[in-house]
Amino acid sequence: MNNFLIFFLFLIHPIYISSSKIIIINDTAEVNIKIFRDDLEDDLRLFYNKSISIDNIIKLQNASSQIDTYIQNKFELRIDNSKIKLSEFKYNLINDLVEISCSFDFKKDFNEINIINNILFEVYKIQKNVVFINVEKQSKSHIFSFSDREKTFSY
Repeated sequence: MNNFLIFFLFLIHPIYISSSKIIIINDTAEVNIKIFRDDLEDDLRLFYNKSISIDNIIKLQNASSQIDTYIQNKFELRIDNSKIKLSEFKYNLINDLVEISCSFDFKKDFNEINIINNILFEVYKIQKNVVFINVEKQSKSHIFSFSDREKTFSY
């Protein structure tokens, strides 16, 4: 009976989660962000004060510059206190999931990575944003929440 109740609660209560992966290996540095399409549309509506549909790959590509600006504003990355500019954004739509890939330049030797993650928190207070970092095969992770939006990782 308890299993049925838990299953039923998951059916009626949506889960709000996104994931981000930061990978730094050799001279390559990239960020991959995955967000549910309808959640992103909701936050884009608040961010731009207008409706933006991204329910197919053509609409997603047409809204790419708006999404670039949104991500640059909501996902801040600093390495040794220097703000990183994300570039070369690429988009993919996989069922109801928007996959955003981008790259960044960095200096070889660094001591810390600071992340401020505000993705979707304006629209969903129960949002969770999971971040995975892989630096030269050393992995770390953190779950960001409405009350915990910033984390510094030391190396």
